[in-house]
Amino acid sequence: MSFENLRKIFNPSSVAVVGASEDAGSIGKTLTMNLTQGGFKGSVYLVNPRKNKVLGFDTYPSVSKLPEEVDLAVVATPASVVPGIAEEYGQSGIGGLIVVSAGFKEIGPEGLDLEKQITRAQQKYEEMRIVGPNCLGVMRPSINLNATFARKMVRQGKVAFISQSGALCTSILRPAEGLKLLGTGSKGQPTVAIDMNPQDMVVLA
Repeated sequence: MSFENLRKIFNPSSVAVVGASEDAGSIGKTLTMNLTQGGFKGSVYLVNPRKNKVLGFDTYPSVSKLPEEVDLAVVATPASVVPGIAEEYGQSGIGGLIVVSAGFKEIGPEGLDLEKQITRAQQKYEEMRIVGPNCLGVMRPSINLNATFARKMVRQGKVAFISQSGALCTSILRPAEGLKLLGTGSKGQPTVAIDMNPQDMVVLA
């Protein structure tokens, strides 16, 4: 497994929001706002094949149309299209994928099959590291990276918080808004981290 590409999740120079949206209350909109308005200094690209602009920003129909190969893609699309996205992005050489989309193993056999397809894509493209599916995302205050659907960034500090429960992570984030944390992340359910474990994350946290 590539720790270099794990670094691309924690310290990306460019990020694509796949499923960027301006629909009120949508995860795609929250992710878009977090990454375009949160002070992240890297490049942010919005991917939405159905719209030319989202929140005033130009969009791209697919990752293959982006002007550069991004380090990290954050996916907030319907679960049914995520396996195809994982395959496409593996082919494109994208090193990091965060899948916040839900609708996988947690809903039963149909979702489990979709998750297995994502796993096969990761095994095929071993350099691609995947956090998720069905996760809160990754937050790193030191670089103003909020690749989650939590609305507020915590302050930079010396404590890292990694949780297998998105609900627990969110409940910790609320009081932590006035505290200092190095980073927070959620891997989804305990068995839903496609190719990594907490030890992998601790190395880079």
